[in-house]
Amino acid sequence: MNLGFRAIGASAVTLGLIALAVGSRAGAQGTTPHPRPGLTAQQTKEAIGLAKGAMTQLRKKTEGATKPEADPREYVVNVELLALKEPEAPAKGAKEQDKGRDEARPEEKKAPGPRAVVTSYRYFDDITVFSTIDLGTGRVVAVEAVQHMRTPLSDEEFDDAIELAREKSDEVKQLYERYRDQIKVYPQFSQFNMGDDPRVHRVVHLNYRIGKHDLSHPRPQVDLTTRQVVIPAAEPDPDSRPRRR
Repeated sequence: MNLGFRAIGASAVTLGLIALAVGSRAGAQGTTPHPRPGLTAQQTKEAIGLAKGAMTQLRKKTEGATKPEADPREYVVNVELLALKEPEAPAKGAKEQDKGRDEARPEEKKAPGPRAVVTSYRYFDDITVFSTIDLGTGRVVAVEAVQHMRTPLSDEEFDDAIELAREKSDEVKQLYERYRDQIKVYPQFSQFNMGDDPRVHRVVHLNYRIGKHDLSHPRPQVDLTTRQVVIPAAEPDPDSRPRRR
């Protein structure tokens, strides 16, 4: 696999590479991907597989990332078809020269195909990785990384947040013991910095519903970056407040 890697600024990604939809979610690595706009299901699966290989190579090149205690979490958060510019017309006489080179080296001639950009997120060092995949040749043609960038969450990360709340909160455990399959969960996602920590924390706010009733408590805040769960205190019932005379 030919792999090109370089770190770039967030503004360069925004302007030159890909426009990320904040609400978009793609399957995490290991799940069956759905077709993306402009891509077939097979192309989406192929692009994710090649990007996963690029992420593996990138981890090997990152100091400390392969240690047993290093955070192994990596997720695919988006897959998009890359819009390519129209090729420029060859100069006069160049077409004949190219034809001669192609005839001399037919084994090197490969038809270019559509390109996809797979966006992945790695928890170990809070980086967003953009892997550009040439689907015609089955190659990773570029890998670009941005650190501390706000990035969408994958479906698997939302599922992890739900399970983490059940694991670490007694109130949530009791809620599931009482209502079980009646519970529906509506997650909300926010990203922000905390104190001097340079990482962008990925926080999922969980809201529970029983039937048609939304519960005001508990409403866990799951910090996926630190794997901590906080249950804010219940807001007082307005009807229970003493009335002023």
